[in-house]
Amino acid sequence: MQASVNSIKNNPFSVLVTWRELKLRNVVGTSLKPDNTLLNRIEYNPRYFKGLVTANVFYETGYGLENRREFHYIEVAPGQGQYTWNDYNGNGIRELNEFEVGQYADQLRFVRVFTPTNEYVKVLQNQMSLAMNIRPAAMFAGEQTPFQTFVSRWALQTVMRHDNRLSGESRLDNYSPFVLVPDSQLLARNNNIRQSVFFNQTSAVFGADYTYIKNRSRQLLTNGIENRDLFSHEVKARYNFLRAWSVQFTGLLSEKTFSSEFFRQRNFFILSSESEQQLAYQPSSTFRISTRYRYAERFNRGEDAQRAYISTYGGEIRYNESEKGSLTGRGDMIMIIYNDDLNSPVAYEMLNGLRTGKNFTWELSYQRNLSNHLQVSVTYSGRQSPGTPVVHLGGAQVRAFF
Repeated sequence: MQASVNSIKNNPFSVLVTWRELKLRNVVGTSLKPDNTLLNRIEYNPRYFKGLVTANVFYETGYGLENRREFHYIEVAPGQGQYTWNDYNGNGIRELNEFEVGQYADQLRFVRVFTPTNEYVKVLQNQMSLAMNIRPAAMFAGEQTPFQTFVSRWALQTVMRHDNRLSGESRLDNYSPFVLVPDSQLLARNNNIRQSVFFNQTSAVFGADYTYIKNRSRQLLTNGIENRDLFSHEVKARYNFLRAWSVQFTGLLSEKTFSSEFFRQRNFFILSSESEQQLAYQPSSTFRISTRYRYAERFNRGEDAQRAYISTYGGEIRYNESEKGSLTGRGDMIMIIYNDDLNSPVAYEMLNGLRTGKNFTWELSYQRNLSNHLQVSVTYSGRQSPGTPVVHLGGAQVRAFF
């Protein structure tokens, strides 16, 4: 059953209800059993007060079966994957707990492939997403009072997504995405919240914003449950002075945790505080040069209490010709102090795949439009860390538009 209502001004919504019956006849070699599944979906897009508040609300819930999944890693061409392999125990065997998300292009040599199993679990899924914008400037047109001018400079944005998969009985309260259930019933979770407050977002002279992020995920695998959490507070401010100069400041506080039932040696709880200052010179729309300094302190609240102090000095040059092409070059010197063994998952996470001492990274990319239908791109990147050989990686790509 499906219904849509568009007659209510600024309040369109739609509803979808699906019922499915599963019947098995002459099926051998499967653990599936006859079952019924229910799917409900609601979508609502309100707009209030001349556009002061706009939103998109999506809610979906369903009851059915979900199979447990196992995963493995497949090697691909350098730069085409997402993961890298670190042989932490030195046995030369690619074990599941030795793969990390790659930080640099030359490390991206593996992809993670999930394989369904024949083991099924009864699951109730509920999903809700909300995207809401509040812009006071939409309320004021024409000449404004000083108070209206100040209020119109602010803007708020909220993005929220709750996606839960629960086991157990199909109780009515479990259909709510905000219900609190025991961990024993929570099979999977992917809950994300992003809240941003902007001041002078469209100003060419000064602007600032604050962003709060809360991401929580939980996944059911054949080797147990994995949990990942991220909480962060970030403040950014920019100021353009003179004609072509600008400065930007960024401050970040975050907590990142990972826990696994099977790979307990990978567990961590990392607290981070970071700040970055950037100075840029842009005399025209075709040329821009900038320098930056970033300082980070990271602390793992584990048994070994690992600490890392990271200072980054970097620069970037961009040259762009409209409808012709662009050239970008970037280089960083990263100085790291770390108090523990480098050959561990915690060290890789805290140091972004680098090593204690002076590290150097650089990138160069060139893009050229040969015609309206043909574009060529050339990229080169490199990295050098203490005690390791210099890594070089280059690539070229040709695109044809039809």
